[in-house]
Amino acid sequence: MSHDSYNPVPIKRKYFTPGVIGLIVIAVNGLIFLMGRFFFGIGAVTNLNNQYPWGLWIGVDVAAGVALAAGGFTTAALGHIIHKEEYHAIVRPALLTAMLGYTFVALGVFVDIGRWYFIWHPLIMWNGSSALFEVGICVMIYLTVLYIEFLPIVTERFIGRVNLPGFLSGLNKPIDKLLRALDRGLSKTMFIFIIAGVVLSTLHQSSLGTLMIIARTKDASALANANIALALFAFSNFSRFSNGYF
Repeated sequence: MSHDSYNPVPIKRKYFTPGVIGLIVIAVNGLIFLMGRFFFGIGAVTNLNNQYPWGLWIGVDVAAGVALAAGGFTTAALGHIIHKEEYHAIVRPALLTAMLGYTFVALGVFVDIGRWYFIWHPLIMWNGSSALFEVGICVMIYLTVLYIEFLPIVTERFIGRVNLPGFLSGLNKPIDKLLRALDRGLSKTMFIFIIAGVVLSTLHQSSLGTLMIIARTKDASALANANIALALFAFSNFSRFSNGYF
């Protein structure tokens, strides 16, 4: 089977279906509560306090959410490193899902933390004994690598098609040259970013499991053991493949 059969093509279907409209209504409702969170504090919209500072959704939007968004690099590794040609058809959808998933997870963490304006502190205030520090650094690097992984799709779409209007037209050739240079460079180095993404994902998935060990006094006995980090990493790997397919 030739590679041409794997090339993605746009699907010409109606976008605003009843399901999409329903999701928009839910999203607007969430934006209202989001404004309340920033105006009145996270406790006003979550009923949290200093005794119970974490809601159940933390385990969903970070632990489960990150795992479900992690299909991009695993699928890319299957297609580009292990050279399983049959997986090329789902590499791009998996990368797009991973990029969007991790972007929204990062935004979710930005909203979840109490002092959201200090989210940049891990960049300069390192704490090597903190599991969350490792998660934060890995996710920041991981998200950067995800956008680099997505760049070939952008270059392929716009090379030879840059047509800025008016006084911006003078930038058409420089931008096109930049896109071509990026395309050539990434085609030779993309395997490095794919491998880095798999390693980074391994690190922070296991560290998310470590959080359950730290919170053992509030966990059920089945979760409060040293194997939870390995269990969460295994779950994330299974979810990567299922996410890539579905």
